Amino acid sequence: MKIRPQRITDPATMGELIDLIEETHHTFTRSEMSRIAGMMEDPSFAELSHFEDIRQCFGALRADLEPHMSKEEFILFPYITALEADPASQPDSCFGSLAHPIRAMRFEHIAMVGMLENLRELTAQYRPAAENDPQIFLIFAALAALDADLVEHMHWEDHVLFPRALQLESRIANRKNPDESA
Repeated sequence: MKIRPQRITDPATMGELIDLIEETHHTFTRSEMSRIAGMMEDPSFAELSHFEDIRQCFGALRADLEPHMSKEEFILFPYITALEADPASQPDSCFGSLAHPIRAMRFEHIAMVGMLENLRELTAQYRPAAENDPQIFLIFAALAALDADLVEHMHWEDHVLFPRALQLESRIANRKNPDESA
């Protein structure tokens, strides 16, 4: 069984936080999703009650997470890093204000929380029955670790990174248009 990555602490810069999110959470999430998907192919999993519902819910979560992380890594995070590195020359974007992609990311996070809640319900909070095959215990432990990591991952983005990025963008806009901030 893989061990969940260590908790990250509040770094000094957004660029450092982004690096930690990618290295700690995105790497773990991709690795665990692939591993869990493989584990669900074990015939013992098919004997589990609600196995098809669990598999479908996990599949939907994975289908949402993969493009979500790619959008962060290839569009949003590079923009935030560039903005922080040189606030005087705001980078070009296809989205205007950071508020637009951040709002989209937060809506996707809300959907993921719903899927995690569904997985928790389907798995009785990731607690298999005593009579279940040992493989089920491993799958549930992996799902629980993924769940815990995603909750922490979304916390760092929603409550630390995104507010900081929006504040920086606001300060830059106020410097460019000081009359509008009054």
